[in-house]
Amino acid sequence: MGLRSVQAELALPSAARGAGTHTSGPLAPAGVAADVILTVHCTATSGTPTLDASLEESADGASWTAVPGSSVTQLTAAGNRVAAAAITKNFVRVTSTVAGTTPSVTYRAALWIRSE
Repeated sequence: MGLRSVQAELALPSAARGAGTHTSGPLAPAGVAADVILTVHCTATSGTPTLDASLEESADGASWTAVPGSSVTQLTAAGNRVAAAAITKNFVRVTSTVAGTTPSVTYRAALWIRSE
């Protein structure tokens, strides 16, 4: 078997984010994603933060559900996390949550997408 093309997308550009949920838009053309790798790179934190990130998928681009097994291990300081998952619906996106006491987290999230 030969190598297949991989599409890389910057889902959430590097930025300082406070408490709340931060979600990308749909990141792959309908039906393209099959296997997805999520990478999260955190460069700075302040306060007492937590950062959780995972994938969601949708058949129609409007109603989203969590992708089982796609969550990264929670970050509480600068560092990197990786998760991989199989996508079964038409669209995929990244969702992340910053929580804690006066949290600020500087991070980016990217996807590497292999089509079927």
